[in-house]
Amino acid sequence: AGPEAAFARRVMLEEILIALDELPRNQREVFVAHEIEGVSFKQMSATTGVGVNTLLTRKHEAVRHLRRKLRDIFDEYANSGSL
Repeated sequence: AGPEAAFARRVMLEEILIALDELPRNQREVFVAHEIEGVSFKQMSATTGVGVNTLLTRKHEAVRHLRRKLRDIFDEYANSGSL
């Protein structure tokens, strides 16, 4: 709690949004649908006609990108005790 923690959370959210925006559209859509909207891969596959394995690969690539992009900033704030 406190202003430093609020600032750190705001910075992390901004960095997450930037990193999400950098993803290719198909990876971003799968990541958001699964992680934020709670759509299953089976549901996405039925809706889009894209195979489950392809959707899993797209999400995996999105997660790898997000981890790379966010690792440094997360470590900086986690080590400072602001998160």
